[in-house]
Amino acid sequence: MANIQHYIFIDESGDPGKPFETDATGNKIPTGASVFYILTAIYLDSTKLFALENEIMEIRQKYGFRSEIKSTIIPLEMYKDLLGIINKIEIPIYYRLIDKTTYKGKFAVSGHTKLHNIFDDYNLSKLVLFATKKQNLIESEVVIDRADRRMFNGDYFSSFDSYLFDRVNTKTIKRIKHITHVNSEYVNAMQLSDLVSGAIKDYFTGKNKDLRKVIDKKHLYKIW
Repeated sequence: MANIQHYIFIDESGDPGKPFETDATGNKIPTGASVFYILTAIYLDSTKLFALENEIMEIRQKYGFRSEIKSTIIPLEMYKDLLGIINKIEIPIYYRLIDKTTYKGKFAVSGHTKLHNIFDDYNLSKLVLFATKKQNLIESEVVIDRADRRMFNGDYFSSFDSYLFDRVNTKTIKRIKHITHVNSEYVNAMQLSDLVSGAIKDYFTGKNKDLRKVIDKKHLYKIW
């Protein structure tokens, strides 16, 4: 019998930029960055990953949908069917929602040689640490959306990876073995993570509360 592999798939909704700058008189000036930032981690072992691929394929065929699955473009009923997979095969979902208007941490460290976006790095690592500890994972693989901001001086993500390894692993516990940066267009589990992030964002902004309600609460874990 083949060994069971364990994966954490991560995507986000919003951007990690600072939402306001302050002018000389103390007034807040919007930067255009999103107010909310949501990171979503989906835990799947290799058995459930295979089941997920089959479920998504069937729903694609049902709706005749060939494009990349994204929360902003799919039909509403298809969106609900895809979220329903979480309940059907019992997928644990971990998420961190940050209201940047009340966030007390730092957004960036200018000129830092390692953490080029400390807001993104810190909050993502906090999510991964919680998810891997909750699932008691050893030597898992983290699959994350390929974002240019996670590269520093063309290092192809190595400084980001080193930071994440250091934050999540210990000298005696190797929770993460591999970190893979991918284009979500080609990974169904990443696309599902995007849908969950979108549903959570729409719930908290009041845009659409029905999507989030499709997911059984027992599968959702909010990281504070």
